[in-house]
Amino acid sequence: MKRVGVALAAALLGLTLSLAPAGRAAEPPPAGTDATATNETDGSCTPHLAEWSLRYAAGVNPENLIQYYALHATFGFPFWQSADRWFTDHGMTGRWEIEPWVAGVVDHHGIHQTSSFEIGVSPIFGKLIFGDWRLRPFIEGGEGILYTDLRKQRFGTPINFSSQFGAGLEYEIKPGVDLTFSARIRHMSNAGLASSNPGVNTYFGLIGVTFR
Repeated sequence: MKRVGVALAAALLGLTLSLAPAGRAAEPPPAGTDATATNETDGSCTPHLAEWSLRYAAGVNPENLIQYYALHATFGFPFWQSADRWFTDHGMTGRWEIEPWVAGVVDHHGIHQTSSFEIGVSPIFGKLIFGDWRLRPFIEGGEGILYTDLRKQRFGTPINFSSQFGAGLEYEIKPGVDLTFSARIRHMSNAGLASSNPGVNTYFGLIGVTFR
C-alpha cells in the first residue's frame, strides 16, 4: 500500500503545481469588512469562491487496521453577510465548504483481505479560522456521502455516509498561499440502509496547500 500513498502524494504535488495561480493572489478584504460580494442595489450577497485547497490524507481504523490514503479537494465560500460580519468582529473567518475526495482503502487483516477504493463528497462542511496571523489555527467538520467497494467487510451497501471533525494549522507562505496541516476523526456507516451496518471510525492526518 505504500505505493498507493506515494502515488497519491505525487498526484497532489503535480496538481498543486499545475493549478497554482500564475499571477498575484487576490488580496484579502480589509479587516472589519465583509468577505462576501454585495449587490449595491439590494444589499444581497453573491456567493463566490473565497479559497480552495488540495490535501493528501493518510490514516487508519484502529479497530480493524483498515488503512486510508486519499486526495481531498476543498472549495470554500463565505457564509451569508451577517454571519461573516459577526465572525470578522470576533476575530474569526467562517467558510462553508464543499469537499470531494477519492481514496484507496486497504484491509490486510479482515475476513476478506482486500484493496478497495472510495469516492465521495461532503456538501455540508464548515471551517472556522481563528485570527489573522501568519500561523492560524482552525477547526472543521461536516457530513458527506460516499461510494466504496469495501462492502466485502460486511458493509450491507456500497453507499455510505460520513461524519467528520478535525482541527489544524494554516501557515502563510506568501499572500494568498498557505501550507495546511490538520488531523481528523471520521465515522462512516450506511445509516441503516442495510441490516449489516458495522461502521468504521478512521483517524487520519492531512497536509496540503490552500489558495485564496
